Amino acid sequence: MHFIWRKARGPFRVVMCTKHNWERYDVQRAGCKLCGAQHCCSSSMVNNTCPLVQLDDGGVCCPLTGYCAPVVRYSEKEYVENVTYQRPKQEAQQPSFRMLYDEVLHLVKWFLTGQLSFSCKADEASKTVTRLHSLFIKMLKQHKLSTARHPERSLPCVCTVLAQTIHQQKPKHLERASEELCKFCATHISQCLNGLCLNNAQNRRVNLVVGMLYLMKQGLVIQNVQWLPKVPDLCHCLPHETSLEKVFKLSMKLVCETENEIKLALRQRVQLL
Repeated sequence: MHFIWRKARGPFRVVMCTKHNWERYDVQRAGCKLCGAQHCCSSSMVNNTCPLVQLDDGGVCCPLTGYCAPVVRYSEKEYVENVTYQRPKQEAQQPSFRMLYDEVLHLVKWFLTGQLSFSCKADEASKTVTRLHSLFIKMLKQHKLSTARHPERSLPCVCTVLAQTIHQQKPKHLERASEELCKFCATHISQCLNGLCLNNAQNRRVNLVVGMLYLMKQGLVIQNVQWLPKVPDLCHCLPHETSLEKVFKLSMKLVCETENEIKLALRQRVQLL
């Protein structure tokens, strides 16, 4: 490397100078532009000929090349006599099944029989009645136009038009969840949470319980194991999924996220066996 630098910088004016004009051309190397002398920094402090300078952080540096030589630093007080005692962290205790069941039952009753759920069902019923009314009027107008074109046709039968309207727009039967239904759902949700070791998920408890309620409309079967039973009565008690974010401040993807979390917990449980 120094030979290449001398070829590029030569010829030199003096053979040997007393005051070098150093030029760095490598990490640990520098050359004098007057006489072509070489300066090479040692990689250790042994046999180091560099005019080292002390840095603020305690290190040493060569002012010619800017190379910081490695320095072994020793702690002045490696051992101390005063040690602060720290208690070992206790593992999170899993709640008992009775405590888990009581909390899940409270959440189920809140979601199925609470005031928010009742207002959502009333809003859905009002929208359904409005759609049925609009569709009924539309079909009557169509029959009126067809009667005007064909006078031989008789007046429309209200029962027939109403039957055709209900056939196109089926009204949703909404009802309040009974105490037996809430206890039945809470029992199976608690067993599922306890079986999949999801009983410690305090921050996601509301999302899991609500998501499982929607999954129980069709049931949940994974690998020929029924984790949640099918409860058709929930179709008449649960509010529409579009109201989760607007009314309950929950994600609209709650059902899909709950199912994915159950599958992930089941996969982790299988790997541990």
